Amino acid sequence: MPPGPGYAGKIARVDLTSKKVVHIPTENYTEAFIGGQGIAARIYWEEVLPEVGAFDPENRLIFLTGPCAGFEGLSGCRWVACGKSPAASPHFFSHCNLGGTWGVELKAAGFDGLVIQGRAERPVYIQVEDGKIALADASRLWGRSSVLVREMIKKELGDAFKVVAVGPAGEKLMPMATLLADSDSSGSGGLGAVMGAKNLKAIAVRGSGVVQAARPRELKKLLDYVAVLQKDAPEHQRETERGGRIDLCSGCVVECIRRVYEAEDGQTGKFMCQSSLFYRPWAAKYYKDPPPAEVLFQATRLCDHYGLDTKFMATSIAWLSLCFHAGVLKEEDTLLPLSEIGSLKFIQTLTADIINGRGLGRELARGIHHAAAAAGERAAKLLHEKMTLTKSGESMSYNPRTFITTALLYAMDPRQPIQQLHEVSRITRPWMDWVKKKPGAHLSTSVLRAIAKKFWASELAVDYSTYEGKALAAKIIQDRQLARECLIICDHYTPILYVEHSPDHVGDPSVDSQIISAVTGRDLSENDLYRVGERLANLQHALLVREGHRGENGDVLPEACFTLPLLEERLNPDVLLPGKNGEIVSRKGAVVDRVQFQNMLKELYGYRNWDTETGLQKKSQLENLGLQDVAADLAARGLLKG
Repeated sequence: MPPGPGYAGKIARVDLTSKKVVHIPTENYTEAFIGGQGIAARIYWEEVLPEVGAFDPENRLIFLTGPCAGFEGLSGCRWVACGKSPAASPHFFSHCNLGGTWGVELKAAGFDGLVIQGRAERPVYIQVEDGKIALADASRLWGRSSVLVREMIKKELGDAFKVVAVGPAGEKLMPMATLLADSDSSGSGGLGAVMGAKNLKAIAVRGSGVVQAARPRELKKLLDYVAVLQKDAPEHQRETERGGRIDLCSGCVVECIRRVYEAEDGQTGKFMCQSSLFYRPWAAKYYKDPPPAEVLFQATRLCDHYGLDTKFMATSIAWLSLCFHAGVLKEEDTLLPLSEIGSLKFIQTLTADIINGRGLGRELARGIHHAAAAAGERAAKLLHEKMTLTKSGESMSYNPRTFITTALLYAMDPRQPIQQLHEVSRITRPWMDWVKKKPGAHLSTSVLRAIAKKFWASELAVDYSTYEGKALAAKIIQDRQLARECLIICDHYTPILYVEHSPDHVGDPSVDSQIISAVTGRDLSENDLYRVGERLANLQHALLVREGHRGENGDVLPEACFTLPLLEERLNPDVLLPGKNGEIVSRKGAVVDRVQFQNMLKELYGYRNWDTETGLQKKSQLENLGLQDVAADLAARGLLKG
């Protein structure tokens, strides 16, 4: 039977222990979860029991594309990796979202996804080409950097192959190990260590297949419509002001911040987003502001080569700086040049020490919380009281003390839910242009309130003087963004909240549902699509509950969110936001109110039809979403209410 529109039609299960490959029909999962993170989470639920550890052969490393991958002009090239992560204790389900070209190539090779299980006897890499899958010896690749491995495989197989690989951090099972794919697309969340634990160094894919849309003319009209809505969008204007050659992801039309930097030593590589900025605060102090781009690039490239998460590195450097200036850590004890934080020498030493297990780097290689505990009570106290970290140990962006709504988004996700955070925060950037009276800025407070009413059900969602309206907004954002993680469409493309040149400047939330309907031929309304997101939100919560994240006792924020006053935001130093009746207020000095947070959390549980006292799910709600087996499993474990 030929695959349906938008799909390759099958998912390959690769057992590294038995060396067997079997095919799973993608259509087994598409009705409930469409694709992407939804299908990956469903397979994980069925196959990874809670007692399985991240490094056990029984863990799955699941790569999934969405039905939007492979279409020109759609920005649907993104793909997800999911599995049990070692980034926190206990190990739990996690995910990452990557762009570039690898996912599109996998679909062109005849597969919507890969499920990797078992553990190879010796290092291997997987070769996927037009429906065929083979294992190849990777002994010569072991110990090599992620970047070099890509080059070596391409030299052997040809440049047409797209490669995702792990570096030494993944081989050494470091919880901050990343995946690195073509176009320097990186995936964090600790899944690089899962790949390393399977003795899997890389996956190379090449395909000649072409994906088809059910309604190509309708899709073309929609893409033209989106292009009109996005015309002159201030977000994209701002991003393209940065230097460097643009390197668009496969099929993308949005000129975001994906840039290629050419270094003095001849290296070229990505220079974008958080990874290009993680070392900036310290480099700006050590050199001058702005710091040398060469130093920032080399810092990023070191992490790429080793396979180290730049978010983890930023957290580690912030903690080291705190401890050094407080007199808690000294250079002779750590073997680090702490007085030179911000220099190229420091980042070279720190990354090498982590990889080679030298000095304090040996402890950091096991995670930031382990390093803080090993460094002593005062060092651990600074981490606990002065830093706001996710459950996976990442520094929080779009801080809950600023945006309030993001407190709920962080509390309920195993790691930083960046797409959800972007929906809340990005809209304030063009609003700040209006506040500063920038010529041509149209996103006034009244427009922002109109956007909030249309996209988040209430103008209170953008009143940052109150906790009202935030729980409902969080529920809607979670449902919308988790549905989009199933499609998968880049969040630089949609949702389109703000339209600069329309009469009311308010965007269109129905674009995603129209696109998926045109691609697959399956008519989904906006609410139908959000129901897919709601189903995934419930499945993901059930996964975490089953693995020890017990509802309200797991839906928590770091203590510093409640006790450490907010000093500033990088792009908004005075932390200005709309307040009551649209008045401009400052969140500078704010903390998350503990009582209000708990009230918000219970309110969100109510919107989800979960038990409001415990945060555990109800049988009726899971069954209503078609998750009868999930309800039965949780009930048998005593983890269900009602």
